[in-house]
Amino acid sequence: MVDAVLDECHRPLRGGLDRIAATIRLPDGTEARLFAQLPDKLRAIVGREPFLAIGDRVVRLAEGDAGDANADDAARVLRLRSLLDAATLGPLHRATACRRVGPATFDVEQPDGSTTRLELRAGTLLPQSFANARGIVNLREHFRTPANTWIVTRAELDGLGSCAVQFEFADLAWDTDFFALPRERATKPDRARMQMPLASGEPRSTVPVLVDFKAAQRVVVDDPGTWSERAAIYAPLHTEVERQDQQIAGFPQLWTENGRRRLGLCFRRRVDGPEFARPDGWNVMAVPEGKWLVVYPANGDVDAKIAAGTAALEAGLTELGLRATGPITSQPFLHLQEGAPDAAKLEAPVVRVAVPVR
Repeated sequence: MVDAVLDECHRPLRGGLDRIAATIRLPDGTEARLFAQLPDKLRAIVGREPFLAIGDRVVRLAEGDAGDANADDAARVLRLRSLLDAATLGPLHRATACRRVGPATFDVEQPDGSTTRLELRAGTLLPQSFANARGIVNLREHFRTPANTWIVTRAELDGLGSCAVQFEFADLAWDTDFFALPRERATKPDRARMQMPLASGEPRSTVPVLVDFKAAQRVVVDDPGTWSERAAIYAPLHTEVERQDQQIAGFPQLWTENGRRRLGLCFRRRVDGPEFARPDGWNVMAVPEGKWLVVYPANGDVDAKIAAGTAALEAGLTELGLRATGPITSQPFLHLQEGAPDAAKLEAPVVRVAVPVR
């Protein structure tokens, strides 16, 4: 049964959802940004408070200090981890055995010897809830993606309530010390170390910073100019790349090159995964590894942030004595594969603006 559910919900995603970045919005509007190595490691920003959870211990991270979180904060962080683990169907991805105990109820054994109870929606292969010693997580809403996967978009757990769930990245490669417990320090730590990374250590810096980029490929099409047209073009590209079991490397990219506005989808071959077979008519280009100058503008709507980020990088190139080796690209954190974003999503999204340099 475990394989049947995973084939129905997560066939192209198997093997990477334990290393994930996601955003959870609580019923009171609080936003929690989560960076996890499931099932037991989590870094989180809840509101503006940063935490690190390893096993049952939760540490609050703060400038000049690091110590155990208070009981309420610790309980909330652990609940967020439990909710995220259930939303990724983690107990199924880790299952060592499964036993039917009812028409749609199964006991799923875990590597640590514990058991998680799975309840399916009647007549379907969609998980309805996971129950274990940490509580019952009810999966309230699932979204059917163009790649024919089912992704949880709303989940509920006592102590948190009904929460919106949005996955940002999966199959991440965390730095080796990313989840290490911090040492107590008498001196003030480097501020950059206390910023939560997007992936592999990249900070969401409001001033230009240099980051390492791992080689990738990019599907390139002409940018039609409107978000509805972009979504219509981007969605089938995303579907085909996922169908070929490639790792999507970030959000859609926008840039201008030789006077032409372009739209791109960046991806990488998975470790031991299949090579990408370029469909007829596709323009697929290599993006080499190297250094990129990156900035996350703080204020404004999507257009304002793209403009501000472009200006900041142009100034940063001069100040740092760097030379651009390609065009400036912008990546609003928008899920175009799910359709055109509404006005609210365009009002204040996260936007990554970057340029390759030497």
